[in-house]
This record gives sequence, C-alpha cells and structure tokens, in this order.
Amino acid sequence: MIRYALGRGAMALCLILLVASACAAKDVGQVISFKAGVTAQRGGQPVALGMKSPVGDHDVLTTDATGRAQILFDDDTTVALGSNTSLSLETVVAEGANPAFKARMGQGVARFITGKIVEKNPDGFSVVTPDATVGIRGTIFAVQVGNGTTTVYVTNTTKQVFVNGVLVPSGFKITLPQGTLNPMTPADMNHVTGSVATRESGPAGPALLAPPSPVTGGVAGVPTALAQTQFGQQTLGEGFRQLGNASVSGTLFSDLGNGSFSFQVNLASGAVSNGVMQSGHSDLPSPLTGGAGSISGSSLNVGGFTDGSHTGTMTGSALRTGSGLSVSGDFQIKDTYATAIDCGTFSGSGR
Repeated sequence: MIRYALGRGAMALCLILLVASACAAKDVGQVISFKAGVTAQRGGQPVALGMKSPVGDHDVLTTDATGRAQILFDDDTTVALGSNTSLSLETVVAEGANPAFKARMGQGVARFITGKIVEKNPDGFSVVTPDATVGIRGTIFAVQVGNGTTTVYVTNTTKQVFVNGVLVPSGFKITLPQGTLNPMTPADMNHVTGSVATRESGPAGPALLAPPSPVTGGVAGVPTALAQTQFGQQTLGEGFRQLGNASVSGTLFSDLGNGSFSFQVNLASGAVSNGVMQSGHSDLPSPLTGGAGSISGSSLNVGGFTDGSHTGTMTGSALRTGSGLSVSGDFQIKDTYATAIDCGTFSGSGR
C-alpha cells in the first residue's frame, strides 16, 4: 500500500513538472534596439526589457511615454514599438508545418516587417486591434491605435494585406471604423518612422521623435498633388508623357542611424538603375552600389545593392507630383548569411 501510494505520488509529481514545462514561456526573439521604458508582462509579473533581452511567446509588451523598442523574432520578423504602446503576443511559432504569428494590439503605434512565417504559411500572420483584424500575406506595414480609431499603413505588399476583409494596396492606408482608404504620403512614412524610432539620428532626429498624432484623410502641409492618382492605372511613360531620366534621392530612416539613397529612373520605361545606398549604421561605412529594378504601376522594387559583403533592397510605392516623382517604402540590408543588419523606411523625390 505504501509502495502504491509512493508510486502514485511520483506519477503526480511528474505530471506537475510536465505541465509546468509546457506552460513555461519560450523565448521567440530578442530586443535589438530600445529606449528605456519597455516592459513585458510574463507569468503575471512585470519584467523590464533592455538590449538583447529575450522575448517570450506569450509576453504582453508595453512601453511608457518615453519607451520604444525594436524586436527581432526567430523567423526574422521585426516589430518596432512606439511610445505608449501595448502588444500582446498570443501565438508565435517559427518552426513546424504551420508556423504562426498572432498578436493583439491595444494602443499605440507598431511597425511590422514580416519574416519566414509568412513565406511558409501565408495565412499564419495576423494582428487584431479593437477596430480591425489585419491579415498579412507578406508585407511591411504599420498599425496605429488610439482615439477610437485604427489606421493601418501598407508600405509594401509582396502578396496581400486585408483589413476587415478589405484589400489594401501597396502605398495606401485605411482608417477604421470609418473604412476610409487613402494614398500614403512621405509625411505618413515620416510619421510612422518617427513614432517607433529608438534613437535620435541625424539632424532630423528631434522632429522625427515628436509624439504621434492621428493621420486620416491627409497630412497638413503636403501638396494636394501628392495624394492624387498613382501610377497604378497607367504606365510610367504614359503618366509623365516625357522621355529622359529622373534623378531620385532621399533618406533612409533607421533606428540605427539615418542614411541616404539615390538612383536613376527612365521615365519612359520605369527602369531603375545606378542605385546607391549609404546606411547610417556604424558597422556599414561603405556605400552599397549597383542597385537596379523598376517602377511598375505604383510599385517600386529595387535590388542588387552590394558592397561585396552585404546586399540591399528597397520596396515601396511611387507617386507622381506636379514636378516629378515621390517615392517611399521600406529598405533592408542583409549580410552573407541573410541576417538583417539594418532596416527601416525611406522617403525621397526627384525630377
């Protein structure tokens, strides 16, 4: 009888240990950039996060009025959190036949750059807010929640982005619950980038770090022409009805330091050539050259940037203004192991 009781006790102890092991948080990423004021609610306890702090698969991430963070997940998904933001991780599984990333956002501003999860399982990535369910099938986008509204900014859609079942094209934003769909502007890009930046970089730093304000139908100070017809319904040559090249240049906005870019656009064909990227990252002192690609419809895709050890890409949208081109989107620089070294957004213009 005693031996039986001891046996049952041992089995019960093993069961408890197994359950505890199954319920324990699993590290799924780490903080790669931050400003003090970032906390993870883990197991009912607040845990302050700093540089290289692990992030658990069920953490509730919050930032205070000054806190910001950039988190790199195991599948190379990158999430940047602005101040006064809350993001609850509900499912983060990078491996297996059905990887998934599902999160719930309560307030604030967050920018998402999807990774391998979307490549393996296009339906496995979603973000839920009080007003919207955002289904992502391969893209870079940002979400702002506050004042009773949710605004989703879509800067690059390699596949599709649905917000409450509405397809949002590249270079557009949608505001809920109204459901208003509008073209993005360079000011929108600056607004999102500034809201999640974790350091002041370059002369534009203080302005970019200004508190976020709701952006709906347009942005004050942006020319009306910028929010008009994109290239989407006509070829680039038809849109401009001119020949020759446009010299486009602008800024690479990154938490690791702002950089610059330039390239040439053939106005008749939309071909992009002679691309140069100069990262603001201290580990990337040499420019990446040789960028080439195209503008097709409203989509801009430029790749092939290299310095021999790193490669760079730029994807986004192109808008026409009364005087020339306006471009914006997202960039990424990787090393030879396909590990992201620098990433962020870009904005520029040319004629």
